[in-house]
Amino acid sequence: MVEAQPLRRRHPATMNIEPLTQLGAQITDVDLTAPTPAMGARLANALNEHIILVIRGQTLTPQQYRDAMCMFGEPMLQHRAKYNLPECEMVSKVVNRGGFPPALNWHTDHTNHEVPPKLTALYGVSIPPRGGDTEFANMHAAYESLSEDEREAVATQFTLNSMDSTTGYSDEDRARYPGGIRHPLVRIHPETGRRALYFHVGKSQGIEGMASDAVRPYLESLLQRTIKPEHTYRHQWRQGDLVICDNRAAMHRVHANYDPDELRLLWRVLVRGDRPRGPAD
Repeated sequence: MVEAQPLRRRHPATMNIEPLTQLGAQITDVDLTAPTPAMGARLANALNEHIILVIRGQTLTPQQYRDAMCMFGEPMLQHRAKYNLPECEMVSKVVNRGGFPPALNWHTDHTNHEVPPKLTALYGVSIPPRGGDTEFANMHAAYESLSEDEREAVATQFTLNSMDSTTGYSDEDRARYPGGIRHPLVRIHPETGRRALYFHVGKSQGIEGMASDAVRPYLESLLQRTIKPEHTYRHQWRQGDLVICDNRAAMHRVHANYDPDELRLLWRVLVRGDRPRGPAD
């Protein structure tokens, strides 16, 4: 576990924001153990502009991590309750132990909630020496890559979302989140007004007006056709990295190309967003 060490406190004005080559921005000269409203405002603006934020070299306790993410809004409980940290339940483990399956496919988190998270934050606690990267995709660019006719078609579609069949959910988890949650397939970002493809293949149990056996092939086809290398960022983890993903504008997936005997442990915080709104709402 990462132990907290005192860091030199920095004024938010000294924060350096450097765009990455294809997607996202790297943030340096920031101390997340001392969050302030001014720091939160700069980071929120950077997230709206860059979609992914990479903040390296942090040393955080679970409580400090949670408090830092409160700059973006209210943390929310995650639906695999057994992975929540007992000392700070708003922080949960993403770990290659205890039956937690790696999220190998493109997705956005917790679409089976009526009010899903606006962001996912991941903090590197124990990192294998090689592999285990997390890749992110710009879903504004994915939507914009469609033809005008297909953009018009997807803008009127709605998914019906429930917990998928992935292992790691308890009966209590499933009872807490019964499912059937309706979300637009194209989501309008509430702060920037931009449109993005928005869905989770595994949790989209239906699309209104579409035969059930056609749903998964259709969504997988959308991903294959619209996520392009030039609109992705693949993060190579170091211990102490904190990566923040705007779920309203991006999808992500893990690359499980690491030695399974090596511990890969990230801490995750989700921040509550708003009810997704689409062009047809």
